Amino acid sequence: MKGNGHFWPAYVDMMTVLLLVYLLISMIFQVLLIVAQQNVGVKLSAQQQVEIHAVPQGSKLNELRMMLDVNQNYLGSKNKKELISWLEKYKDDIEKNGVVIYAASKEGKQIGVNLTLQYDRCLEVLRTMQQYEISTQKVTINNSSVNIFPEDFAAIYLKSPSDVPVKNDEMSTSDRAGNPALVGGV
Repeated sequence: MKGNGHFWPAYVDMMTVLLLVYLLISMIFQVLLIVAQQNVGVKLSAQQQVEIHAVPQGSKLNELRMMLDVNQNYLGSKNKKELISWLEKYKDDIEKNGVVIYAASKEGKQIGVNLTLQYDRCLEVLRTMQQYEISTQKVTINNSSVNIFPEDFAAIYLKSPSDVPVKNDEMSTSDRAGNPALVGGV
């Protein structure tokens, strides 16, 4: 047989060329996809930037700050005891007005890591409240931003009575009758 009878070398060359064309087209589409995702990510981050702000050094009235280790998202035994005693002390006020739970962490971590730590720490405080049968109906978790502080902590404080919205259904008719402003008077 002369050179005409060999089919395989030509077939292999043709398949190699097709494979190379496929790889080239795949790479082009991958690069376009990455560029498109980056552009979308830039647009989203410009629209929905996470606010980063420093937590004030002084604590609020009736606030409990529990210092935590770096990247610690659970309460240690000391912090848990402090939280339980604080909850027992203000149980009636919590039922009446509610509480705000928030957390802060040190600077230098990625935003997603900070937000996750803050949320986990708040959930740990909320879990402790549920374990000791403290009402969680009026609890607000306040972590819409990255809270930066020199130390990592979780905090809880009482809402002031002015922060709690009052529904008209909850007021009795005797309350309305005794208050002329509510009835339509001055």
